[in-house]
Formats: sequence, structure tokens, C-alpha cells
Amino acid sequence: MTPEEIQTLRDIGLDIVGSFVAIVSETAWLAVYAVLVLNASFALLGKEGRSRSSLLTWLAILVMFMITVVLWALDMTNFIMQAKLTLILNPELSLGTRFANAQSFMFPLIAAIDALYAYLSLLGDAIIIWRVWKLKGYFRAWVFVFPLTLLVGSIISAIMLTYCVAAIGSDIVIGTFQKPPFCRGVQITTFTMACATTATATLLIFLTTWSYRHSIKPMLVDSFLASDGTTRRKRSQVETVLVLLLESGLLYFLFFALQLTGDIPQVKDWIQSHASVSLAWVMYSYCCSVIVGIYPTAVIVLVQSRHGVLDEAAAAASVSASKRHNTPSQAPWPRLHISLDDIEVRSEMVTSSHDLNSSHNRHTEPHKPAERWEGSSEAY
Repeated sequence: MTPEEIQTLRDIGLDIVGSFVAIVSETAWLAVYAVLVLNASFALLGKEGRSRSSLLTWLAILVMFMITVVLWALDMTNFIMQAKLTLILNPELSLGTRFANAQSFMFPLIAAIDALYAYLSLLGDAIIIWRVWKLKGYFRAWVFVFPLTLLVGSIISAIMLTYCVAAIGSDIVIGTFQKPPFCRGVQITTFTMACATTATATLLIFLTTWSYRHSIKPMLVDSFLASDGTTRRKRSQVETVLVLLLESGLLYFLFFALQLTGDIPQVKDWIQSHASVSLAWVMYSYCCSVIVGIYPTAVIVLVQSRHGVLDEAAAAASVSASKRHNTPSQAPWPRLHISLDDIEVRSEMVTSSHDLNSSHNRHTEPHKPAERWEGSSEAY
């Protein structure tokens, strides 16, 4: 066996081992994703949460899951055919020729995977933007012009990528479109648009959290003594969910930022020069499609799981809203307001005061649920 054949055989072995480990990891994440989709379906199609917006959201989640399954099937096809074309079929051909034939079969499928992934990211961005809009944390509608513009840019870049996949022929180099000229870097454009959209949505969630904390802070009386001797306020469940949305949004942003970083030539060369890092990157690349589907689905499950438990928090919010209505606003730009029924999470701030009252009188009547805030909009 010549040195070239030895190197080719080594490359084939590394590809097969890396693909196998990556597919096993992708399959495990796909199982987690399936459970989340099932939970989201129960939450969105249940009697309490059923509405037109819930149905549309469920359809988007279902389409995303179907695309993810198709991408998993294409990854499995590439894995099987690579081993079959290089080690089983056409044994009379040289090893280098069989490896080249396997790559010629795989690269068009990889291009199709890239196109489907762009649409998957687009649907995920649309769900996140819609979910942030349903928080009703924005006093001025024009604040949403920027994320909607980015979403339109994502649609255009996805269409461009689809055209490039259809027009590549034999001019594709793995991960790079060479012809026509505007196709060069088009995949990076899709990553950039998704990263910018996620950053914007996360920023809006941060503004919502900040507005909620400042509008509700004067009404919160529950606190605890910290280990350093200072008194700190306990975080309400509304704040907890908003913070979870914020933190998960930051992680999702870093996910896309990592994809952009991996396309930098110097970074790509460094990854390929380290076997362990290269294997980890292959696993990450295979799991990207599942992660893109998991994040918006997990957000929906998180929000819908708190459906219908805001009665007492809404009563407190109505008092805060009336105070803001009767006094000049001192909040800096942008002026925000919160519709707690749309966040759909129970707050602990009123229940804490109820527990305080009940500790003084154990024989009084049970606390009656407060009426719904009349200013709340349709539950998501």
C-alpha cells in the first residue's frame, strides 16, 4: 500500500468514526427534542391555551421538527453511503478514487442540508420574535421594526442559499459555494442574520425584564437576609421566567456566534489541526439543526407551562398600572409596559403578602383569587 493510500485510508477512518459519534449525539438530542415537541403540542392544543396564534405556533414547531428529522436522515444517509462507497462498492477501483466518488455523492447532500438548515433557523427566529411580541413589553410598536427587518433579511438569504444549492453543480467545495460569485459566503450571511435577530430579541427580553422589575419593585415586600448580612428581595416567578428567557437567549446568541467564528479561515485551520477539537466540532455541527429546533420549542414549553396562574400577579400589576397612569412617567427611553397575562407565569409577590397576613390569623377565610386584570390581552 502506497503512502497516499495509507493517508486516504486514515482519512476515511477518521471521517467514519467522527460521523458515527456525531450521529449518536445528534440522535440523543433528537430524542430530547421529540419530548419537548410533545409537551409543546399538549400545551398549545389544550383547552386552556387553544387559539389561532397557538395553532400557528404549533404548526411552525411541527414543521421545524419535521425538517430536523429530514436533516437527521440525510446525515445518516451520508454516513452509510460514505462507508459503502469507500469500503464495499467497486473494490477494483483505487482507494483514492472510491473516496473521491464518496465525496461527490456527499457534497450535494451537504448543500441541501445547508439550505434546509437556513429555513429551520428562519422559522425559529420567527417563533422567538412572535413570543417576544406576545410579552407586550413595548409601548411603541416601531421598536419591532429592526427585528422584523432582520427577519426579512433572513428570508432573502435563505432564498439565495436555495438558489445556490440548485445552481452549484460540481462547483461545491465542502462548506463553500464557489459559483455564481454572489453565492460565496451566502451561508455565512444566513448565520449572521440569525445571530443578529437572536441578539435583538434577547435585547428586547432584557428591556422587558428591566421594565417589569422597575414597575413592580415598589409593591414587593418579601425579602430575606443574605449570607453577607444584607437584606435582599426574593425574585418573583415572573422575574424567574423572564431571566430564564434572557439567559437562554444569550446562550442561543453564543451558539450562532460560535458558528460564525468557526468559518474564519484561521480558526478553521486551527480546528482541523487538533484531532480532539475537530471531533468536537463535527459533533457540534451535526447537532446544530437539533439545537435550532430545541430552543424555540423550549421557550414555548416554558411560557405555556405557566398558563392561567397569573390571577394574583395581575391584580398587583393593575395597581401598578393605575399608579403609572396617574403619575408622570420617569422611565427612560424606550417607555415600556408589561401585560402579565401574556407572560403567563405566576408571581410570588402577592402570595408572599397573603402568607404574611395568614400567619397573623390562621382562622380567617381562605384568600380569594383576584379578578383578572381588565387590561390584559388574549392569552398566548
